[in-house]
Amino acid sequence: MDFIDTHAHIYPDAIAARAARSIGEFYQLDIEASGRLDTLLQRGQQAGIVKHLVHSVGVTPDRVARINDYLMSTAATYPDRLIGFGTLHPEMDDVRAEAERIRAGGLRGVKLHPDFQHFYLDGDRAIEMFRILAEMNLPVLVHTGDKRYPYSEPARMARVLRAVPELKAICAHLGGWSVWSEAWKELADLPNAWVDTSSSLYALTPEDAAAIIRRYDGTHVFFGTDYPMWDPVEERARFDALPLTETERENIAHRNFETFLKGI
Repeated sequence: MDFIDTHAHIYPDAIAARAARSIGEFYQLDIEASGRLDTLLQRGQQAGIVKHLVHSVGVTPDRVARINDYLMSTAATYPDRLIGFGTLHPEMDDVRAEAERIRAGGLRGVKLHPDFQHFYLDGDRAIEMFRILAEMNLPVLVHTGDKRYPYSEPARMARVLRAVPELKAICAHLGGWSVWSEAWKELADLPNAWVDTSSSLYALTPEDAAAIIRRYDGTHVFFGTDYPMWDPVEERARFDALPLTETERENIAHRNFETFLKGI
């Protein structure tokens, strides 16, 4: 069975190790991966992953364009292995212009991390940004949930999706990192919400993870590793341990995301 990894961070080689350590410090985890693209591709291949959705985050508005340049170039260099998502920040001077550049540069969507970027998902500037993305049919992959911070609360994500029903959003980490049992109550019934399995299976029992997946009907769930937080081979093993049917496995492994991509 082929897998598509819908959640992987990449960085230029010169800063990859430092960036990976910084993420580990934020989440109080000891990250051993290098954060390099070549490591992702190698370990992904060993895990049966045929493609990775890759991205990075513009923590401040002034970093966005430079990060998007890197993502455009890297995704274009590996068209058979990578799908690129760009980044934005709601406090940028011209969100629309950068979104148009993302689209023109071959990137397929936008990655946001409200807790890193320090904005509320349902703030006025954020809602304005989401309306622009919906108008352009650019989906978003949003870090959702962190019991330590209020920015990315699943309830805020739900308000966004109701306010902008044309927006297509992948709510990372089964809809709410560290608040998994609450997140599905906010998001599972929304037709424009999808979730990925990244940074979740390590913390949930296989039975609990499968139950949450089924809250999203199994058709709105994608496989994701959250590299370099987690190793692709280990994440594949965690996924294989879930008590799912073969149809559910194949849908989450690649079919759901293939269907999602056809609409953008």
